[in-house]
Amino acid sequence: MEKRFVPAAKGIVVHRGRILLVKRSLDDISGPGDWEFPGGKVEFGETPENALKREISEETGLDVRVYDTAYIGTYFPDESRQLVIISYFCTSPTDSIILSNEHIDYKWVLVDKLLENICDNIRPIVAENIERIRYFTEAEKNLQRI
Repeated sequence: MEKRFVPAAKGIVVHRGRILLVKRSLDDISGPGDWEFPGGKVEFGETPENALKREISEETGLDVRVYDTAYIGTYFPDESRQLVIISYFCTSPTDSIILSNEHIDYKWVLVDKLLENICDNIRPIVAENIERIRYFTEAEKNLQRI
């Protein structure tokens, strides 16, 4: 069985103090129906930041501003695949979403509701970084004016 290493970029997109979550389609092999941060695979030749902007635009229609790295995590969805996910703090000037067919729903949640809404496989790393996420969510009010 061929082993695959997949780099991906995800965005913790904040708009007016709320964080965007998207729900995977029910036929998605990686986690059908899971609530996650938007983003996806980094293609060969792309920077993670450019891949993130492209993926978020494709998945949600948003044009985001990418800030600092939030955290980096490694996941093994199955025995032949390793995902390395670089998560970034982002802001969006709008909360108007146009979903692609990769996702079936979206919601904007407050940081206090994030852990109860995010999928199980990333909940531990999000919990480890919840204070950094809270800090960025608070700082977003000032970032929008820059």
